[in-house]
Amino acid sequence: MDEATSGRVLGIGELLWDLFPDGPRLGGAPFNVVADLRRLGHPVAFVSAVGDDDFGRKALAAVDLLGVDSTFISVARDLPTGTVAVSPHPVNGHRFTIGSPAAYESIGEDDALAAKIRAWRPDALVYGTLAQLHPGGRALTRRVATEIRPAHRLYDVNLRDDGWTPVAVLDLLADATIVKMNQPESETIADLVDCTARPHALATALAARFDIHAVCITRGGAGATMIVNGRRYDVDGIHVQVVDTVGAGDAFAAALLHGLLTDTPPEETLRFANRLGALVASRPGALPPWSADELE
Repeated sequence: MDEATSGRVLGIGELLWDLFPDGPRLGGAPFNVVADLRRLGHPVAFVSAVGDDDFGRKALAAVDLLGVDSTFISVARDLPTGTVAVSPHPVNGHRFTIGSPAAYESIGEDDALAAKIRAWRPDALVYGTLAQLHPGGRALTRRVATEIRPAHRLYDVNLRDDGWTPVAVLDLLADATIVKMNQPESETIADLVDCTARPHALATALAARFDIHAVCITRGGAGATMIVNGRRYDVDGIHVQVVDTVGAGDAFAAALLHGLLTDTPPEETLRFANRLGALVASRPGALPPWSADELE
């Protein structure tokens, strides 16, 4: 893909280590999205912070190896690099225990940083929920969304236990043009905006209240639904041997945004996102190796 025309993507959020029983793996939902977008050919940068510690140094080295621009990742001298203890469960899914305080909670918002981001000229913005609970990160995201105004602003909901509030989610929806969520999250958001969880009803409510033009709801092995400007598209699930679901939704979100940035028809975008999510779920880790050729 020609980087000059592929769309520049800025992510804002947590950069951390997922602590699995077999060892740490680099993660953070918005970071995973931009890292996968880099593999899809997009120039990407990430705004976060790491600690002045071994995890922080290893994170920065890994970011560079993945081809993500680390210009906007700062080092917090008095806070540790973020970690999440992951407890895998074969039936109920993973449980996450989020460490706090953490360096990414110190993401700041100031004129100099905003000016540098403006000069970088992002075509799209990616953010989630966890890091947005802290004032600096939330203020910066709002500033990018309302002042720089990238054409595509993807809110990948990712609700974690003790990692969201109803007020925060409603506030974050206001900055989005695209929202991606899983089925349980769609039911939560439907309650927040006082509508039914039927996809078309939810998309209509989000469009009316927040001017969101694309809504995607994933259902794991049961497929996904996307509504774009009032039109519904559906895709069936893909049968794979699931190894690790961490990162599968992030890969799906990356492919979704890739389709929008490249003006790919919605039905083709949804099929592509479904394939990438399934491929990542069939491999261990949030950012397993994969190539675009494997998705054909």
